[in-house]
Amino acid sequence: MSPVSILSNISLGDGPTNNDTSTVGEPTAAVAGSHMFMTGNWYCSQSTDGGTNWKHVDPFTALPSAAGGFCCDQVVLYDARRRLWIWILQYSRRNGANVFRLAAVHDGDFGNPGAWYWWDIAPTTLDGSWTQLWFDYPDAAVTADNLLITFNVFNNVGDGQWQRAVVMRFPLATIDTRGTLGFNFWTTTQNGSLRLTQGAGRTMYFASHNSSQQVRLFSWADGQNGVNWWDINVTASSSAISSNAPNNVNWLARADRRITGACIGNGTITLMWTAGSGTNRPRAYCRVVQIAEATKQVTAQPDIWSSTRSWAYPAACTNNSGVLGFTAFYGGEDRHPGHIVGIREDNGTWSTAYSRQGSHSPNEPKWGDYLSCRRHTPSTNTWVASGYTLEGGATRTDILPRIVRFSRV
Repeated sequence: MSPVSILSNISLGDGPTNNDTSTVGEPTAAVAGSHMFMTGNWYCSQSTDGGTNWKHVDPFTALPSAAGGFCCDQVVLYDARRRLWIWILQYSRRNGANVFRLAAVHDGDFGNPGAWYWWDIAPTTLDGSWTQLWFDYPDAAVTADNLLITFNVFNNVGDGQWQRAVVMRFPLATIDTRGTLGFNFWTTTQNGSLRLTQGAGRTMYFASHNSSQQVRLFSWADGQNGVNWWDINVTASSSAISSNAPNNVNWLARADRRITGACIGNGTITLMWTAGSGTNRPRAYCRVVQIAEATKQVTAQPDIWSSTRSWAYPAACTNNSGVLGFTAFYGGEDRHPGHIVGIREDNGTWSTAYSRQGSHSPNEPKWGDYLSCRRHTPSTNTWVASGYTLEGGATRTDILPRIVRFSRV
């Protein structure tokens, strides 16, 4: 595993997370110079000095409560053009419905907890008939002019039945100026867990599965009202995903084929997801499909796999030169789940490096559900990845999140 250069590798201990960690960690992170922000289940952490010191930002209390109170999923982004931090928080249900909060702060006010401003959005904000519904599983990315956010939407039958997926488009200029926030949205009852491309220009691409052998690729250009899509055939992958850790716990029991990594650069759209073992793939692995933006044809399917250990939960982003960086988990019967970063080389190979190999495996079959990979600001030819491992024990409070900056050697 090399040649990837890890420029910084910062772990967040009990203080910055308040021990509010989970083996289903869902961390995201962004960096703007010496300002760093990391979210996860169920914490937020902030540094104003390049990661030397960290402050716990409690997502339950840092902002006023909404709906049934803060729940879980979060996403953080940084819009370098406007020097704008964006923080997405998912709230719990109250009377059968919830909201998500779109919060923002300018980088000049990053250290001021009272400077955040926000808008709360419920399913009925989009459609007045969407009562008794709730948002879950967010993704977020920016184009030149817009912030796009996706959610799945569920009803209240049992633990919740999936009803639809929705993608919302918010003008960044309005967020920047704290204006009256109008927005567009598009919804589908055919495809769920829509994954947005990091590194987009003036067109946002996003994708989901139609079947084990086909993905649906969508596009929504800035200034365009409608969404376009293409059905693209790919090599089949299995949804029977598992991997026993050294303690014989299946740490990938929650994993499925949702697309968790998507990016665009140099005219190539890359989609990544976790797949179960199959022909010539003896362990769970990262399925990778690359599509030409111009023709919407598959150009390569360079999976990331191992004959001895499993790969899972990939996230990806291109740097300012269009080079693909990614992050994922890696583990198996003889190795506790670890966190990996890597790049796609010009010769078509993958170079990878450990940020951390875990000391333990979870004592329950729970891990995931997503990671993040972003461009560093201002060094946009390097990447920032979020991750976590278990250190010193096997319970949720033994989770050690980390924020990793990496580059080509």
